[in-house]
Amino acid sequence: MMFQSNNPALVIIDCQLAIDEFDSSERSNLEAEDEISKLLWQWRDRQWPVIHVRHSAKSMQSPYHATKATYAFKEQVMPLPKEVVITKSENCAFAGTGLETVLSDLAISELVICGVLSHHSVAATVIYGAALGYRILVPENCTASFSITTKQGRQWSSELVQDIYLTNLDGEYCQVVDKVSIK
Repeated sequence: MMFQSNNPALVIIDCQLAIDEFDSSERSNLEAEDEISKLLWQWRDRQWPVIHVRHSAKSMQSPYHATKATYAFKEQVMPLPKEVVITKSENCAFAGTGLETVLSDLAISELVICGVLSHHSVAATVIYGAALGYRILVPENCTASFSITTKQGRQWSSELVQDIYLTNLDGEYCQVVDKVSIK
């Protein structure tokens, strides 16, 4: 069995329309949201806890600002009324939010963290969550990264960025798996 507890929580990070506003960058795993949707429906069938995390940017110019239409969740991962929604304004879903309290109240010790972007909020949340003692799984098929241009002007492809970040997280902060198997 993939899980060590009977009550793992699915944490879905920043799956908002705003991510599509950054089309000037190459993105890995264009199917991430569809894969997250499949996992989400399996979670709902099991009636396991689901936590949606959305980013609320401080800058009015950001597509993640609460006044923008792009602040909305993507349709395929839209929260149900009974599911927890956490709003963050930092990169980490634990920073300045009630996420730790929600997990404690639900007696959660194990998390599956997915969403966008692997090299931003997913990584920050995984590292912080591991420091708090959570056992964390990250399904590679449910994450994505953008390409990066280094300070020296070198371009790193989105696939390379994804590979580097997930490799860095795996074994140290979480277990990266191809996909989560619920049997």
